[in-house]
Amino acid sequence: MSLNKVLITGSSSGLGNYMALYFSKKGHDVLLHGRDEIKLKDTKNKIIKNNVKAEYIISDLSEKQGVQELCKKAKSENIKILVNNAGIICPNLPFEKINNEIIDQMILVNLIAPIKIINSISDNLEQVININSMVGLEAKKNRTLYAAGKWGLKGFSDSLKQEEKIYKILDVYPTNIKTWPDRENSMEIEYVLEKIYQAMLDSKSELILDGRK
Repeated sequence: MSLNKVLITGSSSGLGNYMALYFSKKGHDVLLHGRDEIKLKDTKNKIIKNNVKAEYIISDLSEKQGVQELCKKAKSENIKILVNNAGIICPNLPFEKINNEIIDQMILVNLIAPIKIINSISDNLEQVININSMVGLEAKKNRTLYAAGKWGLKGFSDSLKQEEKIYKILDVYPTNIKTWPDRENSMEIEYVLEKIYQAMLDSKSELILDGRK
């Protein structure tokens, strides 16, 4: 018998992809999400070799319809664990170089989408894991829009933890993670995965992973 089914947003690549494989090895059925069907199919095929079930949904979280489609699928699959991982990476630009398109995309995907997903499927949830960033705790140069989304997610989650609810929330604040081999000054992916999973099992509300040297 498998453990609670998990939805991991943005699981076609990067940390989300590693998390999907890790959860499946632990015995969880997985609902994958992303925009690259080829990568999602490849990950699905890897997951089912772990003797659990895997499905995927393609949707764009910067679009209202994309969020609605994902939530509808999550409800139909009785998702118990939600990992809000999908996000647009920091453009590392001074604020005057950021246009309205970047503003819309980053706030929609990094902040509004995870809030809407939690709100929509909360009746089924038992656990939520929000993959935030160390930028959600520390102000830094050329991180204005990225910080806005991450600080907003922190404020939302911290406040939600004060309300009566049936599900537990874990906020993860990592520095760089070695999601590709040549990434410098970054934490090993297995270390990060183990820490996140154990924090979930321990019902922790916050996990800071500072791998800076």
